[in-house]
Amino acid sequence: MDDAHLRAELRVFVTPSVARGLFSVFADVTVYLAAVALAMIVEATWARLAFAILAGIMIAALFVLAHDAAHNSLTPLPWVNQLLAYFCMFPALHNPTLWRIEHNHFHHRAPNVKGLNSWSPVSYAEFQAMSPWRRRLERLYRSGLASGPYYLVERWWQAKFFPRAAAQLAPAVRRAAVRDLILLLAWFVLFAVALVLAAERNADPSPGLALAYGFAVPFAVWNVMMGYTVYFQHTHPQVPWFRTRDEADAFGGQHQRTVTILRSRLWGLLTHEIMEHNAHHVHPLIPHYRLRAAQRRLRELAAPTFLAKRLTPAYIVDVNRRCKLYDYERHCWLDFDGRPTSAPCATVPQSATA
Repeated sequence: MDDAHLRAELRVFVTPSVARGLFSVFADVTVYLAAVALAMIVEATWARLAFAILAGIMIAALFVLAHDAAHNSLTPLPWVNQLLAYFCMFPALHNPTLWRIEHNHFHHRAPNVKGLNSWSPVSYAEFQAMSPWRRRLERLYRSGLASGPYYLVERWWQAKFFPRAAAQLAPAVRRAAVRDLILLLAWFVLFAVALVLAAERNADPSPGLALAYGFAVPFAVWNVMMGYTVYFQHTHPQVPWFRTRDEADAFGGQHQRTVTILRSRLWGLLTHEIMEHNAHHVHPLIPHYRLRAAQRRLRELAAPTFLAKRLTPAYIVDVNRRCKLYDYERHCWLDFDGRPTSAPCATVPQSATA
């Protein structure tokens, strides 16, 4: 069944709710602010670090809500969604205009197309042509230990914070991206000042530690979570990548280019079902609180091509070991020596590759 038919079947789940959308935001903001405040108040270092990590997890949760709002699916009210996209995206220091371009325009129209998505694998020839320094960096990124640095440097800084590609943007979009950057910087300054003032009032922690526990550690945790999330959503020995959108579209539906990661119910609730990813790609307008039901229906409809895996240590090690480089002609994954580590995972009509 192709994407159009699957999308029609899942349309019944496109039922956003004002109450559920606003409650999700209220709950996450409350926990986030409480975690930051407790990181400022408690005395034990381990407790401060624990609350800072919780604040980072809540930045990730808020970003999922911002993601839904940017898709105009969090509530049925477009103007509310627009406001919430800004409100929930700012703790992650993301530029809403640039996010919409990168995510809604590029990622959802061309998932797993090289250069338009996070974690785009390079070919063996491209890897060999890199400088020694860049090859070492690529090895680090694909080691399974550097998801945070990868997302921070290669995605956030390059495309989702500062409109460095502004010359390539339409004038109206460029103005919106610059406006969003100004708002983002203003929010960050106010938040940093609030942390410093709180530290000075309590005399402990120091302003420097307040910024560390209130912002730096949570922001680092968020980057690690985002890096791992987008990696495992689209990386697997059975998941293909493509050089062009035509080639990807000729292969088949978007649900075949994504992986659903099975996890505990508690973690699913905490992260707003972000790993129910196949159904989201088939129909991005399904709000997070309908995704589990939509995913069950999609699994019934596309069982033979539905890829779902449990995120165990063995699974993480296996995927990281096998998915280093990619052969875009034979459509198989390679190690850094160019040896195949998977069977061919895509058959594309010759006309699409011309």
